[in-house]
Amino acid sequence: MTWRRTSSSVAVAGASCQPGPSPTARALRLEGLRADGPEALRELLERVGDPPWDVEVVDGDPLLGMLAGEGFEPYSRVAVMARGVEGLPRPPFVAGVTIEPYRNEWSEAFTNAEAMAMEGLAAFTEMGQPTGYEEAEGFDAFSIARDERDMLGFAQAMVPEGWINWMGVVPDARRRGVGRLLVADLARQVREARGTHLAALVQVDTPGQAFLAALGFRERGPRRTQMIRRA
Repeated sequence: MTWRRTSSSVAVAGASCQPGPSPTARALRLEGLRADGPEALRELLERVGDPPWDVEVVDGDPLLGMLAGEGFEPYSRVAVMARGVEGLPRPPFVAGVTIEPYRNEWSEAFTNAEAMAMEGLAAFTEMGQPTGYEEAEGFDAFSIARDERDMLGFAQAMVPEGWINWMGVVPDARRRGVGRLLVADLARQVREARGTHLAALVQVDTPGQAFLAALGFRERGPRRTQMIRRA
């Protein structure tokens, strides 16, 4: 669930990668993949174990075509968005909604809320449930929004780095300020840990990207395509 890389790498003449768990798919992530040509890529893939495999490639990289030739399919186009924690727009008051640290005893409610909030998101489709966050009490900053009856949203980020790993609001609670409350709470925790920024990897051209843009997040670096070769 922490998505840390493995320490070993795989290399052949003209190609290499560092296999490890994928943060966005039920697959082996080929981190840092490079290949000088199709033959080198094919030889490398023969050495990394069985698929499913996934990879994240900068748009325009010749690897995209080589991977397609080896049976990889695109499943998401993503961008990094970031902003400083200072100067974040003040969140609105949302009557009846509280922001609290996540507790594992809420796992059933969280799993239901996660499924509703993430429906249609490419990464969630490829990951499936359980994602691991349902047992992530105390995992850095992990805040949830609740009213008297339901869990309305959730947000988890690394501190002090400010990297937002997972965030969503159930459809019926959107456009009420719940997401803004969650981002503000993450910013508070990052600031208290002496961090300076918030950042997230988002699927482009989605409501989530528009939401972050409205809060002053801006794209950093080139867009990337996530590709998967299924088992």
